[in-house]
Amino acid sequence: MKLKEFMGTFLACIVICWIFTFFFLGLIVENIWALIIFISFVLAVLITVFIKQESRIEELEKKMEELLSNKQD
Repeated sequence: MKLKEFMGTFLACIVICWIFTFFFLGLIVENIWALIIFISFVLAVLITVFIKQESRIEELEKKMEELLSNKQD
């Protein structure tokens, strides 16, 4: 499931980068597809890291609630 989440994020980043380059045609370099894929990869890695961090925080919150409820009993 981790690879599916990453690939979804990666493809979304490719689309966003493609749209961005479509509107800024004057700034295109020679090998635009390599640039788009590289930027999309970097964005996908960053977004995936933040999503995983959020899920870890949620898991920790649940564990803390369980520990606090057990301590109160």
